[in-house]
Amino acid sequence: MRKLFARIFVLGMLGAAVILMVPGVGSSDPDLTNVAAHRHFIVTPNGDFIPVGPDLCDNPDLQGAFNQFHNNLHIATASSIGPVAPGLHNGQGGELVARSCSFVPPS
Repeated sequence: MRKLFARIFVLGMLGAAVILMVPGVGSSDPDLTNVAAHRHFIVTPNGDFIPVGPDLCDNPDLQGAFNQFHNNLHIATASSIGPVAPGLHNGQGGELVARSCSFVPPS
């Protein structure tokens, strides 16, 4: 009986630890300053422009998502969650770039 109780206790503690860790996985900052609309692209090594991120230019309802994308993947600020996509800002391979809302990628 003691072994059964010990197993239940340990499993309960592990479950509680997992539940307490999960909210930090998708944390965000709801109080970011609004960023002016523009478009984001990955420019491949051969010059292709691939659109990425929330499209604020065509959908102003995405302002919050755009602020999060911009803060955590494009331009680092004091409230950024981590390194800002270092592999997309290193001059090697695909690069993350910003262009105006009127920009049309070359065909």
